[in-house]
Amino acid sequence: MVPSPLNGVLVQPRLTQHRIAAVMVDNYPIGTRPQSGLAGADVVYEVEAEGGVTRYMALYLENAPAKIGPVRSARMYFVDLARPYNPYFAHAGENDDVWEPLKELREEGFADMEEILGAEEAFWRDDSRDMPHNLYTSIADLRAAAPNHGWPDTPLGKSEFTYYGLTLAPRAFDVTVNFWRPYQVRFSYSGGAYRRSIGGDVQHDLEDASPYGIADVVAVWIPADVMDDQGDLKMNVYGSFPAIAVRGGLVTQGTWTAIGPDDLPRLTDPDGDPILLTPGQIYVEVLPQGGSVEIGNQTWSY
Repeated sequence: MVPSPLNGVLVQPRLTQHRIAAVMVDNYPIGTRPQSGLAGADVVYEVEAEGGVTRYMALYLENAPAKIGPVRSARMYFVDLARPYNPYFAHAGENDDVWEPLKELREEGFADMEEILGAEEAFWRDDSRDMPHNLYTSIADLRAAAPNHGWPDTPLGKSEFTYYGLTLAPRAFDVTVNFWRPYQVRFSYSGGAYRRSIGGDVQHDLEDASPYGIADVVAVWIPADVMDDQGDLKMNVYGSFPAIAVRGGLVTQGTWTAIGPDDLPRLTDPDGDPILLTPGQIYVEVLPQGGSVEIGNQTWSY
């Protein structure tokens, strides 16, 4: 057994030899929840898409859910967040400002598995839900379709965060994450993991009523600018940003550093040492300026 390069869980070595898949997953409040396949993600980024509504970018390596979605469109900052992982980047379209940069990245070898123009055979529609919230993919379909477009199944070859294998004695505080507008996420510590809720509803996959069991919550504040009256955002994700990490109910304040598209992000404490995370599923909450995190009687905001 070897540790997963994404979340530190011990897995069979052969499972780490695949290319990571990064899938854009819908989180619109109506017609999308429960989602499919998020329980099997190694790392999930949550970032505002526009107008106060967030979207997920779910990263997969050792698990291969048979249904992931609903799949939605990309933003440039999601592309930039994905690039250090060199993934199969699965999405359905993108904002206008993303088209030309993404075209250039495709020409440079970025595995852009777009449903509309690039790899439609890896996606399908589920008629039990209304468009546009009914597009799905699977890890098997992405891996099968990618070689047809010149994208080999290449392993990452580098590790992300630093993990420890011991369980901390928990201080079971809930974690509340508030984005720009009233869009609130709550993580409640129970049975050695965090249960995640939105709008008071505990999250689980459509196909399985078991609540998500999350090991680590990371919040990072990255400034964003509103570009238009639709609430579309512009965000430079490369740099150093204030962050906190929560694992086992313990909170560590630190810094999230993402040097650029060739380097995985690093999470360090005030002394510059890596913050140790618990092996298991990680949620990275990317908050704009003014977003806040509440834990116990403390509030963090930048």
